[in-house]
Amino acid sequence: MDNGIDKKALFKLKSEPYLKPISDLGVGFYNLDENTAILQFQLYNDYGPLLISDNNVKSYAYFKSKNGSASDVIDLEIIDNYNGIVQITLPKDFLQASTDTNVTGQVYIGVKNISGKPEYNEVAVFREFDFEVKDALINKISAFTKIEYIRMFDQLKMRIQQKVKDIEEAISNGADYVAEMKSVLQQGIETLNAIVADGKTDIQSFITQAKTDLNKVADDATEDITTTAKNAKTSVQDTASTAVNSINSTVDEATQHVDEKVTEFNQTVADNGFLSPEMLDEQLDELEWQKYKLTNGDGSRIEKSRIDILTLNTGFYEVWECTNTPLGDTGIYNLIVFGKNGRKFILATHSYENRTFINTIHTNGNVRGWKELTNNQTDTGWIPYNTINGVEKDVMFKNSTDNGFYCAYRIIKQGDITTRKLRVNARNLTNGVVFAELPSQFAKNYQKFVVATPRNKTTGIVDITPTGELKFNYYYNTADWVDTDYIYGEFTWHD
Repeated sequence: MDNGIDKKALFKLKSEPYLKPISDLGVGFYNLDENTAILQFQLYNDYGPLLISDNNVKSYAYFKSKNGSASDVIDLEIIDNYNGIVQITLPKDFLQASTDTNVTGQVYIGVKNISGKPEYNEVAVFREFDFEVKDALINKISAFTKIEYIRMFDQLKMRIQQKVKDIEEAISNGADYVAEMKSVLQQGIETLNAIVADGKTDIQSFITQAKTDLNKVADDATEDITTTAKNAKTSVQDTASTAVNSINSTVDEATQHVDEKVTEFNQTVADNGFLSPEMLDEQLDELEWQKYKLTNGDGSRIEKSRIDILTLNTGFYEVWECTNTPLGDTGIYNLIVFGKNGRKFILATHSYENRTFINTIHTNGNVRGWKELTNNQTDTGWIPYNTINGVEKDVMFKNSTDNGFYCAYRIIKQGDITTRKLRVNARNLTNGVVFAELPSQFAKNYQKFVVATPRNKTTGIVDITPTGELKFNYYYNTADWVDTDYIYGEFTWHD
């Protein structure tokens, strides 16, 4: 029920594979909230908000308090299909059970598997989040105040009971009141009967007048419709007559032109006994027609299977189970081919993968090879990471002039090539310390990079392990290294 006092909070949850610390929403509810403690979530990924509906997904949430209380698995209500917004109203019983504790929650989205096949099961688990449940202030009223309220209500109860007693005594002597009430009732009945009689007369008068007005309107409308219909009929007839005359004129002109051509053709044959090749070419050149079949007669693509697609001539094709395909598979391709025999140009789009390739064949069958035209690059953008073990981050070169960067990592994939980038801006390090933990397998292989340090120090080293650990090593004189010394640098490598 939308009563206008809902306490709604909207948060964004990203569908991603990176484990991050539990997020404190900064939201709090009270144990007396009832049907008003509402959480809204916007679900999104790298491409924007998720498109969701009750037809294709099942969304639900689960909550657990620090004191061990837990909610049921609660279904989420879809609020905005196109912007991925879902909503949940926290149950009153769970809020009361979680009084004065932090609550951890998590949202789950599952694709509805209509076919029931296990390989079509898809469930996305979003990152955990925290909020707080407080004890309502009214629950903290002192015992003394509660006793005062009880005494006040007892006194009120005694006064009400006295009023009831007085009313009962008055009713016991109420014969005169009854007689008076009967008299008033009779007067009321007579007055109502008179009002009803007058009302019937007025209503009948209104009905009679309305019938007269409606009949007049109907007569006027019938006359207008008849006039309009006659005018429309005349207009249509005039237009049709004009169109027929125009068509007849065009047909007559075309017939005359054809007759002239036929007469000329017949005269040429009569004079020569045959039509020379030169005259035949001249006649054909005057006609506009497609001299090569690019598609089927209905304009659809020509279908081919189990052939070498490099041998196809000019046309538009749909092929499958063929050889010399761009991906070396037997899938379905849509082809555009220009040329035959010597030079050719072939444009191929893989129907399922939605990837487009180009190939050319030069003189004497010299195949240049397939090259992909589609751009299948993905980029995570810079993702910040936190430091651990007392190491400070993002403190160096952060004034308005230097505009130093933050601790962050990035993954760019283009085809079979993966580019990884790492930025380091840290201080308060010790030799050999693990100062951050990135996602496992961020670095496919063990990596070592030289990192910038203060000018009065020798170069430091940053190690990146396949497990995601970032280590700092200072190989010269570790006693020279102090807490205010820093490391700063950006590194790039390819898998």
